[in-house]
Amino acid sequence: MPLLPFGKESHLTRKAKELTRNDWVLAGLAALAEGGIDSVRVERLAKSLNVSKGSFYWHFSDRSDLLSALLDLWEKDFTAQLIANVASQPTPRARLLALAEEALDASMDGVDVAQAEGAFSAWAVLDPAAAVRVRAIEAQRIGYLVRELSLMGADTAQAELLAKGIYLALLGVFAARRYNPALAEDAVFRRIVALALDAVGGRRR
Repeated sequence: MPLLPFGKESHLTRKAKELTRNDWVLAGLAALAEGGIDSVRVERLAKSLNVSKGSFYWHFSDRSDLLSALLDLWEKDFTAQLIANVASQPTPRARLLALAEEALDASMDGVDVAQAEGAFSAWAVLDPAAAVRVRAIEAQRIGYLVRELSLMGADTAQAELLAKGIYLALLGVFAARRYNPALAEDAVFRRIVALALDAVGGRRR
């Protein structure tokens, strides 16, 4: 970063300081959801934020640092936060039904989570390092479902099977939203979740 005379601050410096790291991450998320991982480029993001790409380096060491932050966001806000949002529900069934609604309706700063989920999955196919993180985050999601289903009385094998079924059904809805919205009926996913819960006596819990 070039030195400036004492007491002086360029427009670029002021603008760079006004933008937060989260602003860049959200811009990256929007680009990822819209065009995939190849669209997450510093120059493109800088243009969308109306700043020089030099300001990017106030917050990130390089593009890889930004990509890691995107995965952190997915883990924190699209996984841990959704789970935290339903924690106050009184029963496992209530928590899982509420979580299903949270997942169907999730969006962030105008970014459709269904599109973002598909983009993260596609990224994992292309990048082995991203795949490791994506698999770990998905394991957290499946693990939460297994624990709640187990609390409802499912044995380990049944809980794992039903948890994967619920999760794959959600991914299917997200994928269909991108090319055939008429097929991606939220009511179908809700019914699948209800049937899974009923399979372990969910009506009584």
